[in-house]
Amino acid sequence: MAHKFDPSKLEKLDDPSRIELFDPPKVLKEFGLRKGMTVLDVGTGAGFYLPYLSEAVGEEGKVYAIDIEESAVEYAKRKVESLGLKNVEVLKSEENKVPLPDGSVDFIFMAFVFHELENPVEFIKELRRVAKRFAYLAIIDWKKEERDKGPPPQEVYSEWEIGLILEDAGVRVGRVVELSKYAFGVYAMFVQEDTEGFKSPIKVPPGIV
Repeated sequence: MAHKFDPSKLEKLDDPSRIELFDPPKVLKEFGLRKGMTVLDVGTGAGFYLPYLSEAVGEEGKVYAIDIEESAVEYAKRKVESLGLKNVEVLKSEENKVPLPDGSVDFIFMAFVFHELENPVEFIKELRRVAKRFAYLAIIDWKKEERDKGPPPQEVYSEWEIGLILEDAGVRVGRVVELSKYAFGVYAMFVQEDTEGFKSPIKVPPGIV
């Protein structure tokens, strides 16, 4: 799949009209994001969702934003500085190497990024490394159908295909929800192997088993 976004069109990712793709505050809350969490924003691009993530976790939380494109990292850093987002840090990453320590993240957010991954299973396994003992994975991507926005249908994954990839990577898949006429969301979670009898401090969305 691996449809890569053209960095020369970076400013398009910061177009306010992107809000019509889905309602960020509502979706993030439904996905289980709450105050005090540590969040990883994968493929932050222009940092469009950083203000929403920052507000959702509050002063007691932390947002790490990563991207493999240096131009995107610099753009997002300028945005974070201009908006005064004190709990957000933007970092340069590699395709399958996240610059964070093991077990450091509560919530991983991937908006319109999954279809760009060169090796989805390998990358999800790297996300498992940085995920805490019990962590959420929120994937939002384009519907695999004709639309007037986004990449062609043949260059994105269907909900079913993403579910199979996540299961292959050892991720516990919950449910798929429709977010708009353009996008769908996948609820999933990382549950480490030593969690027998462990009760999550996080409210689990309906459908997670």
